[in-house]
Amino acid sequence: MTKKQKKKLCQLQLNEIKTSDDPTKLSCSFVIFDFDVSHNNAVISKDVALEAASTIINKPIVAKYYEVDELNTSTDALGTHEAYLDTDKHGELEVKRDTAPIGVFTSEGYITEIETPEGKKEVLAADAILWSSRFKDACELLLEWYGRGININTSCEILYSNYTMQDGIEHLQSPIYFEGHAILNSEKRGEHDIVLPAYDSSKLLSFNEIQQFERLVAQAATRQNNEEGEKMNKFRKVFELSHSDVRTLLYNQLDPTLDKESASYIADVYDTYFIVNVYSWSDDNSYDKYFKFNYTRAGDTVSIDFDSKTEVFMTRNWEEVVPEPIQTQLNQKDEQIKDLTKQVNQINKNKADIELQFNTASEKLVQLNSEVEQLKPYKEKHEKTLLEQKLNEKNEFYKAKFEALNAEDKFSTEEVQNLIHASIKQGGEGEKAVLQLNTMLVDLVSVPTETNTTIREFSSKRENLIPNDDSFESRFSQ
Repeated sequence: MTKKQKKKLCQLQLNEIKTSDDPTKLSCSFVIFDFDVSHNNAVISKDVALEAASTIINKPIVAKYYEVDELNTSTDALGTHEAYLDTDKHGELEVKRDTAPIGVFTSEGYITEIETPEGKKEVLAADAILWSSRFKDACELLLEWYGRGININTSCEILYSNYTMQDGIEHLQSPIYFEGHAILNSEKRGEHDIVLPAYDSSKLLSFNEIQQFERLVAQAATRQNNEEGEKMNKFRKVFELSHSDVRTLLYNQLDPTLDKESASYIADVYDTYFIVNVYSWSDDNSYDKYFKFNYTRAGDTVSIDFDSKTEVFMTRNWEEVVPEPIQTQLNQKDEQIKDLTKQVNQINKNKADIELQFNTASEKLVQLNSEVEQLKPYKEKHEKTLLEQKLNEKNEFYKAKFEALNAEDKFSTEEVQNLIHASIKQGGEGEKAVLQLNTMLVDLVSVPTETNTTIREFSSKRENLIPNDDSFESRFSQ
């Protein structure tokens, strides 16, 4: 079936660079594509590719070269397609590119075999030369990448008009024409990121120009569509595998949901969501908005959650350029902050250890207090038993003393009983009570008065009271 003429971006891979005696050129070859179904669900058969192979020869190889920031540094890089919207000499809008031709394809496309992890595979390839003497720096960068084994990304645009859809796969039909070929930045160097082998407007213009760029493209496409009908050339968003494959799959699901007077541009793609700029040039409903959609990915398929559609906007900050001396001071401060952070972390660790020890001791103390509380009734009972035993001993002791003095009534008085209770206490109070009890006992002792019973008799005669006879008989006989 015949459709509007479309433009597809295809990945080329720089397959080989050959040196020669001619210092003005580098010979090389590119692998353009194989004949399997691509990850954007498109396929070019071997027969169709052979028919289009003749359109490769003499097509330019272009690049945008960025010079080094400083001499003898690895800061040079290549750019992107460097596309922008401008008018031709007739005032018609067209997409132009700020690139320079650095080489040309010197052969038609041909079928060859390459080694892949899955084995040998047939591919469409083509030979080319790069003008190394005129574009020495760019060619030296390519040789550096090639020598280091870095995959050199390139891309070309294919113009086609006819295709068929079978089981969701787009089969491109003749005629197919190869148009342009660009070598893309294949390594992050300085401020230049890797450019994926796909047409990505976010790599072409600063963000605040993208809306105008896309709007003008849409307006130009609409104007051309109105003037030329089915003959219009329309860009088709189709990308190869990797990060751009996800974009392609998202486009394939998103674009069919848009009306014919609107278009989309996926600005950013993340693991679980993407940001898309949807703009409409309809007279009744013209808008230019950004939306966030969630999506899931399983293998080579994606699924957009259209219910998660949320309008979003982007913010941008301007940062001051820091002079080198100040930057050096900032770096020193950063090192000090790192050292202080380590010290703080060590202090916090020590604090945590101390807190752990304190908590452990507190738990032990609580446990001991609990055990003390459990033993307290037994202690009180034991002390009460000892107190009663001592009181009974004192009571028996003083009871016997008072009974010996016939003072049982005195013993039973409240005064004596209080003194007995006080006498078992330690310290001065107990000693004072004992002294009072002993004094009381002493006072109860009565000493009888002795009567003088001496008998005096006067002898009526005076004589020697000691007999002269000292014999036993005289002493003890009557």
